[in-house]
Amino acid sequence: MPLVLRPALAAALRGALAAVSPVSCAGCGAPDLEVCGSCRRLLRPLPVEAVHAGLRVVTALRYEFEVREAVLAYKQRGRLRLAAELGPALRAAVDVTLPPGAPPTALVAVPPSPSGRRRRGWDPVTTLARAAGVSASSGVLVVRPGRSSSQKRLDREQRARARRGSLRCRVDLTGRRVVVLDDVLTTGSTVQEARRALEDAGAEVVAAVCLASTPLAAPAAS
Repeated sequence: MPLVLRPALAAALRGALAAVSPVSCAGCGAPDLEVCGSCRRLLRPLPVEAVHAGLRVVTALRYEFEVREAVLAYKQRGRLRLAAELGPALRAAVDVTLPPGAPPTALVAVPPSPSGRRRRGWDPVTTLARAAGVSASSGVLVVRPGRSSSQKRLDREQRARARRGSLRCRVDLTGRRVVVLDDVLTTGSTVQEARRALEDAGAEVVAAVCLASTPLAAPAAS
């Protein structure tokens, strides 16, 4: 009978193997470095603000080339130590969104798709938030049964249609100020669906914060 590992144990084993195995730069592939000096400079945050369908969105990095490879290595290849490299950029975007003296506001993480959670055994957004030193509420938003939050291979319109009604909020947030927290902004459909679900629960969604945004996200800004 084949051995089946629990997702959390599988994730722990991947981390242990990464600790003893040779590494290459997550951005450019240079040998023997988790992130080389050149790629680390590309991960320095340059927060950018835009408005997507009336929602203020702040992102810290441009999701392309070496930055994209580093984020994919973290999310898809289980290189959890990269959270320490990516965390400061997310923290910078949060600090721009919620400067000192801002009214009390909760950060609510966008949940991973059920298939993504099973495959990884961990949550990329909340793990990144911990590395960034910010408090993000997980489990507030959940994917509705029978709906997937995966958007691979979908164009902008297909993503928007697939996302509609895919999330629900589990708690009453009447009167609460909320910021949506996600990792990568592409078309904006994910943060807009999170916004809808949170507003349906009574929240005032004041902004969204993402680690990185694709060049394609720019035309959606206004």
